[in-house]
Amino acid sequence: MGRSAGAFTDAGTFWRQRISAAPGYSVIDHDNRFRAHIARSPVFASAYQRCMENRDTLLRNYAGSDLADICKGTEIETDEGICLRITEEHDHQHFPLHPEEAKHRLAGRLRLIPGIGPATERLLIRKGCRTIHDLRHIRGFQKDAEKVLRIIEEGDFGAVVALIAERFGRTHPDIIMASAFSPDERFCFLDIETLGVFSRPVFLIGSAELRGGRISFHQFLARDIDEELPALLAWRDSVPQDATVISYNGRSFDLPYLADRFAYYGIEHEISRDQIDLLHITRRMHRSTLCDCRLGTVEEELLGIERGSDLPGALVPEFYDIYRRTKNPGPLLPVLKHNRQDVLSLIELLRFYREMAG
Repeated sequence: MGRSAGAFTDAGTFWRQRISAAPGYSVIDHDNRFRAHIARSPVFASAYQRCMENRDTLLRNYAGSDLADICKGTEIETDEGICLRITEEHDHQHFPLHPEEAKHRLAGRLRLIPGIGPATERLLIRKGCRTIHDLRHIRGFQKDAEKVLRIIEEGDFGAVVALIAERFGRTHPDIIMASAFSPDERFCFLDIETLGVFSRPVFLIGSAELRGGRISFHQFLARDIDEELPALLAWRDSVPQDATVISYNGRSFDLPYLADRFAYYGIEHEISRDQIDLLHITRRMHRSTLCDCRLGTVEEELLGIERGSDLPGALVPEFYDIYRRTKNPGPLLPVLKHNRQDVLSLIELLRFYREMAG
């Protein structure tokens, strides 16, 4: 059963009292970088000072302003109330790596066949077996080769991912090639903003879909804690049931977090089974070459994206709470910008990996 309206009000009151508790981050001096590696959600002192100055400026500049006017948002009505949806569109070019290219490359992965490891692969290649097609003529591998080729030729995203995960693990870069079997229209690029650790409310869901050569980007905003459920429902209703969710740490954080929040309200919602978590693929591919695998670092080092004065993720809950308490939209603007860039960077990162795989 779902929770009563009174329960929602009580929850809102409860979180209004708790949001201003001790922050979930540590301010670190630049000469204490060792501590930055062990502190929870570190923010360097210079960045913190800059953000506090920016906060004060935003509060002055946007005093008396209305959020919906600034963001051109639209109120969305659900069975459980309203939330604000902010929408924008961008041009999009189709991703490189077409399904036939992906099939060709996957057919060259001899180790997709059970019993073939690195040593056996090298031996088979020396004997002239360079693709799984060649293995159909070797008695010991014939049956498995036919099975694997059938999965690849059918081009079902979920089945190909399961095949790759079984042999190489869910973080293997070949998962990127499997993404070619999911139509662009099925992708849902997702990033959420929350008030901290698990079991705290979600207040912003950033989601992008690809439609007719365009990026359709939406942010579902709970303007106060009591609008969390409407924001969850509005996002849920905007996503196709067969969506392939693209995220950065979504398998471990965003999707379980959303499932937890739906369950809190007594709502059954099956989160998409088809997922690609780009964080784990990035770690596997670039851990030895990047100083860390934060999305901001990946943007700069791999994509050439410079965020400039971006709000650190650790400060997002604090800036949202200032907006929530004062109703001054100024401090919320960098939160919206931060979430927007997170989502749009997922599209560019998938494009980058598809180019590498092509």
